[in-house]
Amino acid sequence: MPLFAQVSPETLKAVTVNMVRHFRHDEIVFRRGDAAKYLVILLEGQMCIYAEDVFLTCRSAPAVLGEQAFIDETAHSATLKAQGFVKAIVLPEATVRELMLDNTFVRNLLRLVSCKLRESTNDRERHYRREELLFSEFKAHASEEMIDSLLATGIDYGSPRHIKDAVILFSDIRGFTTHSAGMSADEIAGQLSPYLSEIVDTIHRHGGLVDKFVGDAVMAVWGYTASDRKAVDAFRCAEEMVRLAAGMQFGGAPIRIGVGLNTGEVFSGNIGNEGKKQFTVLGMPVNLASRFESKAKDLNAPIVLGQAFYDALPTELQHLLTPHTGQDIKGDSPQTLYTFDPATDEKGQNQ
Repeated sequence: MPLFAQVSPETLKAVTVNMVRHFRHDEIVFRRGDAAKYLVILLEGQMCIYAEDVFLTCRSAPAVLGEQAFIDETAHSATLKAQGFVKAIVLPEATVRELMLDNTFVRNLLRLVSCKLRESTNDRERHYRREELLFSEFKAHASEEMIDSLLATGIDYGSPRHIKDAVILFSDIRGFTTHSAGMSADEIAGQLSPYLSEIVDTIHRHGGLVDKFVGDAVMAVWGYTASDRKAVDAFRCAEEMVRLAAGMQFGGAPIRIGVGLNTGEVFSGNIGNEGKKQFTVLGMPVNLASRFESKAKDLNAPIVLGQAFYDALPTELQHLLTPHTGQDIKGDSPQTLYTFDPATDEKGQNQ
């Protein structure tokens, strides 16, 4: 047993047979905050360690548990619980104090602590590597400012929730299928990637979170951080996206996009199981935003929005919009839609 290696027989007389104990499944050996009364040496089975009911790790024989409380002379920092049938030597406080007068025992104990620290460092490195990977993936969804805001408030953007008055933006490239038909995969990726990169940066600048790409289509959401300007920010974002796209090319032609905007209460969060989870935003406002975007071609305007989004805009922006009454919407009743063309607005301002 590593803890007792080369310890003198005279010192080991303090460890007696009656210190061997058996624990049933889920039996608690000591709790977090308990005074240092026992040092546990596993002989058979496993014990699990918890902090505030949060599982940390399990240890197997011949692990030594509870030693830090004796070394630091503090209370136990975690709860120790048997996992299944467990056999262990449980050294009472007086015996531990006696054994710690032996330099060899102390050296063995410190070696075991050092081994645990090394293992903990490796675990922490793996955790940080995974966290950094997840964080780098999240940075593709949100701006650094939004990430800082979420971290400052402790909000877990992936936890399931309902977001009231969320703003949804859908966009896609007009004629994408036709333009890409004669292009190689490398050509599509080479021309689409710069466009999507610029669109993501634009959404981030206006405080939006990129929810997903579906081919050339982009979905963005506003509402994860407190703001009274969600509708204005999304509208100005759509306006900039249209102008930006017009200055880029795909398949030898200027890029023309359609944008649908809507607002309302949505479900947001990671769904799936441990094997596969995906962040998503669901709800009728999302469906309608997508359908508004599909009406852009029929209404001959790049930006289309519904009544709820119109009502969320200030008067000065409402005056820029053109109403279209009685528009048929798949899965919903006919309604009034509003359109805006940044190019027409620029012509009006220049006259």
